[in-house]
Amino acid sequence: MIHPSRKALFVVFFSLVGVMILALIAGFFTDGPKLLAVVHSLKTPSILLALGFMGLAYFALCMSFHSLFAITHYPIPVPRLFIITFISATFNYIISSGGMSTMAVRSYLLKQQKVPYSVSIPLSFAQNTIFNVVLSFVCLGGLLYLQTHHEFNGGPIQAMVWSFMAGLVGVVAVMVLVFFNKGFRRVALRALIQMGTWVSRRVFKKSLSPLRLWATRRKVEGAVKYLHQGWGRLAQVFFWVSMDWFFTSLTLFFCFQAAGLDLTFGLLLVAFAVMFLTSTANLVPAGLGVSEGSLVGVCSALGMDVNHTLVAALLFRVIFFFIPLAISTVLYLDTMRTLWKNQAQA
Repeated sequence: MIHPSRKALFVVFFSLVGVMILALIAGFFTDGPKLLAVVHSLKTPSILLALGFMGLAYFALCMSFHSLFAITHYPIPVPRLFIITFISATFNYIISSGGMSTMAVRSYLLKQQKVPYSVSIPLSFAQNTIFNVVLSFVCLGGLLYLQTHHEFNGGPIQAMVWSFMAGLVGVVAVMVLVFFNKGFRRVALRALIQMGTWVSRRVFKKSLSPLRLWATRRKVEGAVKYLHQGWGRLAQVFFWVSMDWFFTSLTLFFCFQAAGLDLTFGLLLVAFAVMFLTSTANLVPAGLGVSEGSLVGVCSALGMDVNHTLVAALLFRVIFFFIPLAISTVLYLDTMRTLWKNQAQA
């Protein structure tokens, strides 16, 4: 297990790496005076709309979890659930892990609301699966749009795009089969456990506990149980998750509009796919620098101005990542302060 101080050191180190990447992009691929001119000419109404849709995106995320959580016998008021989902979602921006850190923090905070891990973890796993399935479909749409541009046809670039597309299709297919086919789920979990055991023994020189492996299998089965509670409830979860990504894409759209670029639907899908494919699972927190660099590279190949694109990407970074993270930190400290106070009085 990595010591907490070392984890903090890793986060700081890779954050600095992201800042360095941003500095290199700004220094070598943009024009300083033009970049500042774009910043000074940012459109305030579009920024306000981006902020509004950012808030709606996080609210939709809360409601997606609330729709699934209503199946259980542990009712939590929407305002409290919103704070929990908001804090847990932004935690993934610090330690990018494909949603695993979000699940861990959310389950811990729900535990403080008397919700046992046996309920919160499978529930979080189910919601996270739907969340990533919808994200995969949206990103797949962006990658398909790239195939209509000759700049991305042929050579290593097309191979990379097709690899991403194949990977997304594979992820969606595996998730659907795991959750709706018991035979495939049994085989997939056995293979996953065997692979995890091999990696742990060969790479980390540690043996995984059989109890821990059984617990992992139980979590997946628990998540499947919740998803099978009813198609109506499942449809609600899909609706709210889709609305979450819809509002997120509108946030990105108005960030580009604030920087003076009006994206078509296809270009919006491309920008969305690039931003989130490069930030979902990344050693650099939330893909800082990596996402902006990738977006600048793709958009410039599509004929968009580098200066406007970088400003739009940075504005989205501030609105969708930094501002929520700052608010979440305050909410988290207040939540923990209240928890410690209650424990001291008990």
